[in-house]
Amino acid sequence: MNTNEKFRATPFAIGAFILFIISGLLFFLHVMTGMSQPTQVWLSALFVIAVVLHTVINWKQFT
Repeated sequence: MNTNEKFRATPFAIGAFILFIISGLLFFLHVMTGMSQPTQVWLSALFVIAVVLHTVINWKQFT
């Protein structure tokens, strides 16, 4: 993988994680209503995709 793909994968994973945590806390504290559950589901899917992408691109460093 080239450096540009690595540069994009890590911030994507970090950003998805931050959004996932924020929406999870709001969901847990009952601050978000209405769209909170669908938002949490979509953000968790985005987080899984980001982590898989990050792992695939950086696989060489993991082995």
